Amino acid sequence: MKDLTHYKTLAEMFRYPTDDLRTFPGKWRDIIPVYDPELILKLDLFTTHINEKPLPFQQEYYISTFDVQAMCFLDIGYVLFGEDYKRGVFLVNIKKEQIKACNDCGSELPDHLPNILTLLPKIQDADLAEELIYSLLIPTIHEMILKFSNGNNLYKGLLEILVTIMETDYPDSTYERFDFGRRKKTDLLENSPIGKDIPDEFKM
Repeated sequence: MKDLTHYKTLAEMFRYPTDDLRTFPGKWRDIIPVYDPELILKLDLFTTHINEKPLPFQQEYYISTFDVQAMCFLDIGYVLFGEDYKRGVFLVNIKKEQIKACNDCGSELPDHLPNILTLLPKIQDADLAEELIYSLLIPTIHEMILKFSNGNNLYKGLLEILVTIMETDYPDSTYERFDFGRRKKTDLLENSPIGKDIPDEFKM
């Protein structure tokens, strides 16, 4: 089974900023050059941001990016399915995986990107981890990146770092990749462990 422990550290890039954030750049620098040294340039921009900007500014920047009139959303199920009932199915089953792994989701939803990233190293089923990354997370993060009309947003660069790492970890797979263009939502969801055992309240 692949070692996915680095995703727990990368998850901190996408959490609401606190003073603790400044303890992570060195840990990120240990991970990122292994995948692509050029990605350090994107990380350095974010490191400068968290080292030089006051915390309230960092928090406002985060909120304006992901919460208030958000450029993109960090809840993976919403990016995948919008308001479709399949989002509820996905959310229920991801919650089951979070509980099974004893992964603390805090006050955020179980499909919140940082919570998904911290879940990955705790998943005991290697096939499920591969499917989650290759089939769902990689295409979802690419879709999130497309939402940034402002190419200078620092979090766009972090998402580009994350998806590059995922694509390096899983360059190919036997699993089908979610296709936003064709909206192949139903087949992927119904054939996936993430979409199995549809709760009664979501059955059509």
